[in-house]
Amino acid sequence: MIGVLVTLAFCLASLGGGRWLVRRLDPSLDPALAFGLGGLLSLGFVGLGSLFVLYAPGGTSWGMAVPILAALAGLAGWRFGGPLAVRKPSGFDWAFVLGLTVVGLLGLIGTLAPSTAMDWDSLAYHLAVPKLWIQAGHAYSVSFIHHSNFPFAFDNLFVWGLQWGGESGAKAFVLVSFAYGCAALFGLGRTLYSEKAGWWGALAFAGMPVVAWESGTAYVDIAHGLYAGLGLVFAAMLASGAKSPGPWITAFCLGLAMGTKYTGLQTLLVVGLLFVVALAVGRGRSPVRPFAITVVVALIVGAPWYARNQLLVGNPVFPFFYEQLGGKNWDQFAADIYREEQQTFGVGRRETGGRDFSQFAHGVFGLAYQPGRFTNPSPTTGAGFPTQALGMAVFGGLVLWSASGRMKRFEGTLVGGLLLSFALWFVLSQQSRYAINFGVPMAALVGGAVASLRAGPVLAAFVALQAFYTVYLTRTLVTDGQVKTALGLQSREAMVAKGPFYTPAKLLNELAAGGKVALFDEVFGYFLDVPYFWANPGHSTEIPYPELKTGAEFVEALKAMGFTHVYLNLQYQEKGFRARWFEAMNRGGRPFEGEERAALFADRRTQWKALLADAVASGRFVPIRQGNEWLIFQIQ
Repeated sequence: MIGVLVTLAFCLASLGGGRWLVRRLDPSLDPALAFGLGGLLSLGFVGLGSLFVLYAPGGTSWGMAVPILAALAGLAGWRFGGPLAVRKPSGFDWAFVLGLTVVGLLGLIGTLAPSTAMDWDSLAYHLAVPKLWIQAGHAYSVSFIHHSNFPFAFDNLFVWGLQWGGESGAKAFVLVSFAYGCAALFGLGRTLYSEKAGWWGALAFAGMPVVAWESGTAYVDIAHGLYAGLGLVFAAMLASGAKSPGPWITAFCLGLAMGTKYTGLQTLLVVGLLFVVALAVGRGRSPVRPFAITVVVALIVGAPWYARNQLLVGNPVFPFFYEQLGGKNWDQFAADIYREEQQTFGVGRRETGGRDFSQFAHGVFGLAYQPGRFTNPSPTTGAGFPTQALGMAVFGGLVLWSASGRMKRFEGTLVGGLLLSFALWFVLSQQSRYAINFGVPMAALVGGAVASLRAGPVLAAFVALQAFYTVYLTRTLVTDGQVKTALGLQSREAMVAKGPFYTPAKLLNELAAGGKVALFDEVFGYFLDVPYFWANPGHSTEIPYPELKTGAEFVEALKAMGFTHVYLNLQYQEKGFRARWFEAMNRGGRPFEGEERAALFADRRTQWKALLADAVASGRFVPIRQGNEWLIFQIQ
């Protein structure tokens, strides 16, 4: 809890600087929008500033000056940023306050409790990479975790949160971004339509299952979605001639969208197309200067992450577009299986490659009625977690405005931008988490539709029902252990001990002290305090799998890289193959030979299983600990 409070104190202090900036750029900005937007920009710029110190020797230590200076500057900003001008809610407003608070409390439980296997990416890389950097004393490209090369403007905050507040101190940044988002959507709705629109827009945002669930994790999609989504809305306001926060604030949002995920590039491309159309339709009446400022400044703000990648791994958008741009510790095999995995999400995949655009509507609206196709696990069978869905309500505004015949230039421009965004999403990777970028503008449209259109009351009922369902859905995933841990009724270790990898990780921290662990079929190295490496083929080319033909060669390759121990996670192996594998591992047992061995070697994803069996059978990998679903070997 102390770590969360420290993060909250930092966020409130630094907020003053962001709020001063946006009020300086647009003094007429709605107070709630200035509050939420200022908070989001302050966090994004601290993360961006952290980039320039973290890669220096000892940067994770002395670089703590960045958040300290940001907090001090923010406190000064509070003095000059003007009064908050907060009005006490009245009447039915309290129902919205209650709804937003309940969602926030569920996020707080997730923040205070340790992450579980459900919180996959938090453990695999959002928290793991900052921990590796802290252990090394500086940031670097983690060769086996390609995610470490993603834009990290928000992830960089976790470096500081982990040091002053542990896991909860880091995850609290996400919860704060959720709160800022609610304030921003309220202020945006009030700016565009009315206070009523603001309340319904904020509830539509918080009522998205993916937003409610991620608010208690270390995923960065909420912050990224707000940067990209608000940037798109502001750009549509600029392009349509509506009163907007101006090109600089729009550019900062779009630049930080580029700095938090590669999908920010798609949003900037869409914005550029909207500006081109506005210039063409306006026949010279649309001002070129604000459009140019928006695009150029956004590129400047987002560019450092792509320059970093070019310097470190030779590809500004690593590991994407490997065929055109290349990349360090990557090859065509890794590029192919990565692309294949990205294409498993959603619908309309052609066997010959690419997407079938006749399935476009199914892809977009399938986010509402078939969410399991757009997230893990097993998206191809529709078995993904519904907590990563957008829900049905946010689509209501898009549909009602399109069918109403009452769209003005702003709504038409924003709907056009959303359709372009969905088209890019449909072609590239149809993951529901990436669609938060579109959920933010759609939530704003929901608020406007409820307040302005004849069918508004019907949509309001859908938004309320969605919020109730989202709370129920998120609550079903909050375990008693998380609640007890959040309330301090049990220790964090007692809860984590029941989760994945914790027990063997604790053993490895003792057994492999001074050594290095090769992890097979295991990515939760966050729990390790000793050096580790994702050893499966496809994560890195450093283990020369194409050259390895025998177990002896496999062992020597690992020893040359400094590995002393091997960890094998068995839970993903079919029982039939597991029994045969153990038989091949036994000294004097039946090894993989002939066609059976050739079949394993035909695919690099299975080749290592034959090599590992050879190494165990020859006595070079010695089993030293075993669980129901795992084995630990020492390399001889």
